[in-house]
Amino acid sequence: MTGLGFACISKSLKENGRFRTMSVKTYNNLKPDERMRRLRAITVDNLYNTYRIILWCIENSISLYRLSSDLIPLAVYIREWEWWEDRDIRNMCEKIKKIVDEGNIRISMHPDQFCVLNSDRAEVVKGSIAILEHHNKLSNMVGNRILVIHTGSGTGGKIKATERFIKNFNMLDEDIREKIVIENDDKIFNAEDVLHLCEHLGVPMVLDIHHHKCNHEKDNLPQLMDRIKSTWNGKRPKVHLSSGKTCPTDRHHADYIDFEDYRQTAELVKDEFDIMMECKEKDLAVLKIMNKASSELS
Repeated sequence: MTGLGFACISKSLKENGRFRTMSVKTYNNLKPDERMRRLRAITVDNLYNTYRIILWCIENSISLYRLSSDLIPLAVYIREWEWWEDRDIRNMCEKIKKIVDEGNIRISMHPDQFCVLNSDRAEVVKGSIAILEHHNKLSNMVGNRILVIHTGSGTGGKIKATERFIKNFNMLDEDIREKIVIENDDKIFNAEDVLHLCEHLGVPMVLDIHHHKCNHEKDNLPQLMDRIKSTWNGKRPKVHLSSGKTCPTDRHHADYIDFEDYRQTAELVKDEFDIMMECKEKDLAVLKIMNKASSELS
């Protein structure tokens, strides 16, 4: 049976469904003895809320959840902060890992837009690798095996941009490479581009249905699904689903999933893929789809 999920914030849990962060400016304006205390408190609180959200997902038969990439504010920028050695942070990560294992829920992470592995600027590539190293460290502590990224920049054309991606991908530690999943985007690298890249590198591809509607040369998804499934090498694949805010090709995500978009996607994946829903109303949108689908079957 196809599993459903959402990303980051839970609208159902209200204060326990959100996350706090801290800017570099705020950090620098704090007194030196206050900086680490504030960062630690925010991090532990964010991890606790993550634990609560995952528990809620299990209780409500939601089997996919994407962790926020901002759980540990400024972790990449404050290099001297060895957050992974902090006892309270480690304890919360262990609680998350335990409930993920016991609840059999699929978790993932999606580094933000600053992670551009194929940039033509060396400092951006260096920063992107640091972002991936941070996500990998946290992933190992909470039991995550999926890091979703985009191919990235199209500077110099797709061929050169893809060559840069392959070169820089091969610079990553093996543990990171084994977690990488590549997603098609809505402007540059379409589903076929990413599928060819994933087959070349031997990594899974996550198909974003909405991105495909916004960016494709051929409307041939049914012919690609078996190949996309094969990139997962026996593991259960997943797709991303959202609806355009004003029309199917509007790149902005709607608050909820249009049920016709869901129905078409369910027919496309044929219970062989899970569906991660990316919409503004988060878990409320997933519950709405679940209720609608259940009523139609009854």
